[in-house]
Amino acid sequence: MRNSRQRCWPARPGLRSAGVRWPIAAVVGVAVTAGITSGAAAAPVTDPGSGTAITTRVFDRATGEPVKGVCVLALPVPTFSLPKACPARSGGGGRVTVQVPGPGQYNLFALPKLDSPYGAQWVGPDGGTGRQQQARRVTLAAGETKRVAQVLLDPRATISGWTHPRELPGVVSIAAPDPDVANDPRTTPIRPDGTFDIDWVGPYEWPVLLRLDGEAIQWSGGVGNRLIAETVRAVPGGSADRYEFHPGYTEARLFVQMANGAPPCPDLRVFYRNVATRDVMGGTGLTSLLAGGQQIKIEYQCAGETRWYGGTDFDSATPVVVKYFAWLRVYLP
Repeated sequence: MRNSRQRCWPARPGLRSAGVRWPIAAVVGVAVTAGITSGAAAAPVTDPGSGTAITTRVFDRATGEPVKGVCVLALPVPTFSLPKACPARSGGGGRVTVQVPGPGQYNLFALPKLDSPYGAQWVGPDGGTGRQQQARRVTLAAGETKRVAQVLLDPRATISGWTHPRELPGVVSIAAPDPDVANDPRTTPIRPDGTFDIDWVGPYEWPVLLRLDGEAIQWSGGVGNRLIAETVRAVPGGSADRYEFHPGYTEARLFVQMANGAPPCPDLRVFYRNVATRDVMGGTGLTSLLAGGQQIKIEYQCAGETRWYGGTDFDSATPVVVKYFAWLRVYLP
């Protein structure tokens, strides 16, 4: 039997389906409650003076010429966010050194300026890629500076898509939202007819994030985990074969309350982070729609402190299973 929320839509020329994967069975109207312990989170510490760094050079792949002014990010595996400001740009000869907070595994992301002829990329072993899991992985010890092979830039290309069947206000991007970054110039508004074009990325396959008003945040394919999302090809100049999003088909509703009926603290902010990627996939209120079929951890800020549901930091926090079409309830202390 087809689930009551599934809808069939006539094929439309020039559109490619998002191919949402449907569960065999869905759980509807299930309330989940759990007790917790809590404490202040251990905030990540960035120490530019730690001496741990990555050096590389940035080149035009076609001409072999060095490229100046390209922002290079070093991101802990498997996280991804676009910063408020660029930490390091390539200079003379395309040289760049990126400081990192300490030992660990990192991926490099090259981010040319918005008016650049080059496209953004994850830095792969032999060139650019749109998927983080295909990027070169750099392992650093404390205080180590490691030189990695060059960044080879390709011309910019365009991801073309369309939301169906509801043309709602919203934005698309290739990175999950950073709660502390407002008006990110890298997010792309969806046009009134539901179409969009992300025109500053490299010519690769990319996961795409959809954020529509009143709908759950979802990656292409209707999932909450960026690493298993469907990918959309970026084509120079765009494509008439637009990728088609079907928003809302897998969503669940999560209710957060304070334990023992206590009122929420006045400055309460709640964020729902995917377990696999730490991407923010919902927030900042007490009620949120979430893409089903994922696990999340709940970060919340109260009385000037950052806390975690069931733990003291992301690693120790309690995972919450978000089932398809479920109603879930969580109590915070």
